[in-house]
Amino acid sequence: MATRKQIAERILRILQGGDINVDTDMDVREIMLHVDSERDAIIQKRILESYKPANKRSVAAPAPHDVIGNYISESLVSTSFDSNRGQAYINIPQIPIDLPDGAGILYIKDANDLGNTFRRVSAGTESLYIDLPSFSASRSGYYVWVGSKIYFGETASPSMVSIGLVAMSSSIGDTDMYPLSPGDESAVIQSVVDLYNLMNTVKQDFINDNIDQ
Repeated sequence: MATRKQIAERILRILQGGDINVDTDMDVREIMLHVDSERDAIIQKRILESYKPANKRSVAAPAPHDVIGNYISESLVSTSFDSNRGQAYINIPQIPIDLPDGAGILYIKDANDLGNTFRRVSAGTESLYIDLPSFSASRSGYYVWVGSKIYFGETASPSMVSIGLVAMSSSIGDTDMYPLSPGDESAVIQSVVDLYNLMNTVKQDFINDNIDQ
């Protein structure tokens, strides 16, 4: 794997024919934004294509084992306590990619007992869910996703969790390894190179049109 900046520099070298020219009007930071956009689009497409139709009207969200490991970012996060809600919570370490059913977050496990995986409950149905006799009998842990926070039920509240998600590119550090499969990296590079070549063609056509006038 490479970092976002390394991928952007490779693209800049391709566009400049080998070496990076310090006098170029192309900005590596701008190229990195296009790299982010292409990477997110490719991953969304790959994951959506792996969804299995549940019926004619809907699709099932992907299970963690359906998402290749190169796409998954995993973090250990200690919980804090929200006295107003009376619940333990964590701040989501990275922004999950936009997928149906909140599937950008693949799993949340108790870091001290990895066999204990928390089930996601919709914020709007939390009060109904926890009152179900079957849930009370199971004593299962659950979480609710609200904004940038994950709240845990009062039962089996963890002190630290392991969270696995598919992170949006914008929330990945410039020097962090970019979560991509080897084949996707070349696809991102080609897409961004094609974009810049197209923009350059449009620019030249505009200049030529003005000269003709």
